[in-house]
Amino acid sequence: MQEETGKELVSTPDGAVVKRQSKPSLVLIGSRYISSDGRWHSSLIWTYLSDHGRHKWVPVGEAARVATGANTISGKKRVRRNTASLFDEGLKHNEFTLLDRDEKGRTYRMKVLDPSSEMECRMANEQLERMKRRREISNYKYEKASLIVEVTKQASAAQ
Repeated sequence: MQEETGKELVSTPDGAVVKRQSKPSLVLIGSRYISSDGRWHSSLIWTYLSDHGRHKWVPVGEAARVATGANTISGKKRVRRNTASLFDEGLKHNEFTLLDRDEKGRTYRMKVLDPSSEMECRMANEQLERMKRRREISNYKYEKASLIVEVTKQASAAQ
């Protein structure tokens, strides 16, 4: 049994019940999801993004609210600082994470690539070129991400 706090109740051999730290998870409180421990976990944010960011853009503030429980400046900085790990988490799941940047170069929204959208495929290619030019991505990750974009684009065209 797991409570909303991320603690798990377990029985010891002598019959006592104690709380033990369990893996963090997304907890629904009211109408919002937040991390059970209020810390950054790329896997949790990726889970939220894959559930809610396939058909719409997820603003950085919303991701900060999920990760930390509040949409604050420091929470947004944390999300922006960890977008590389979020991108890597997407690659682990064979998905491409689009990061949209403003005129200052800051990430302000993110989304899982929709291969049927020509604009998003173009944005994905531009993002990859920018990451390669700035040396934010290794050759292996660049090739994998390029392959994911091409394969998903071909799969959506075949349908």
